[in-house]
Amino acid sequence: MKITPSAALKPLDLSRKPHGTTRQLAPRDLSPEARLMKAAPTQHDRIRKQTEKWVSQTFFGTLLKQMDDSPFKSELFSGGRGGQAFSSLYHQQLADRIARGAGHKLVNTIVRRIEAKQAYQKQQGSAAKGTVPATPPADASAALKRHEGRFHGRRNVAAAPRA
Repeated sequence: MKITPSAALKPLDLSRKPHGTTRQLAPRDLSPEARLMKAAPTQHDRIRKQTEKWVSQTFFGTLLKQMDDSPFKSELFSGGRGGQAFSSLYHQQLADRIARGAGHKLVNTIVRRIEAKQAYQKQQGSAAKGTVPATPPADASAALKRHEGRFHGRRNVAAAPRA
């Protein structure tokens, strides 16, 4: 079976400019240490990590402890003496994983509330110096009202007309 190319290959045109922006390579770009170094975590990353720990310990850790102390648990999955000795470590790891996975909605909501409060306090501090008017940002207050309504399991009450 013989395959013939449908079109001849064109030579590479080096006169065209590349699509992205280019920069000169720095010596640190090629060093192995630079590839292993991680960027410093931002304030958002630090808040998120701390919130994940808090949600893990407060909500999911308590839930797993209650499940472990339940009278309805089966002895088939107890794990014997090893299970008793290491159950607290297992529950801690499991709670951390749940907070990173299934608990991300709760973590994101708490992080947004913390950051909105910090932004509002920062704006109030600059307003005291006379640089910015002392009103909360419109998008932050609207977001807080939406989340408060969702958090309490009801519709956005602020948007509903009052009779």
